[in-house]
Amino acid sequence: MRFGGIVLVVLLTLGACSSDPEPKEPKRSATSVAPTSTPPTMPAQAKEDTPEGAAAFVKHYIDVFNYASNTGDVGELSRLSSPECKGCQSYIKLYRDTYKAGGYFKGSDWKLGDLRLQQAGKTTYVTTVASTEPGPYKEAAGKPEHRSTGKDNKVSFAVSRGQAGWRLTQIGLGDVR
Repeated sequence: MRFGGIVLVVLLTLGACSSDPEPKEPKRSATSVAPTSTPPTMPAQAKEDTPEGAAAFVKHYIDVFNYASNTGDVGELSRLSSPECKGCQSYIKLYRDTYKAGGYFKGSDWKLGDLRLQQAGKTTYVTTVASTEPGPYKEAAGKPEHRSTGKDNKVSFAVSRGQAGWRLTQIGLGDVR
């Protein structure tokens, strides 16, 4: 399957399928607006080998994604992302390199809307609308501060389950195709 497009590294700019049975809304892990010193803890539901577990994993992934954006700490984001996920690796590199250069991102966390699931073999595709608010960012120390534009985009995630649990294998703009 292919996604409608690949998420390119555009500073904090984000860009349907249904499933049976209708998944329950996964419990949300706590995410603080202010950066914390440790990544969010994965909720038990995100470890389940169920459609609800896949949905909870995507929500947790975005909590960790937001944490990495706010801190530059990409360790947990790297662990949850497949090395073959080009979109994932682009964001990991962006956050790591920006913070290493003395830059930052503030207040542009991704917030997910309702999730729609589609199963295809061992992969679960999760489609949602991801929203961001405008927020300041700085590419590096000594560079001027800019403001990102807030945006709502339809985004699809592919997650696969292995022995170590769920892993994000793709991020794409639009619906799963």
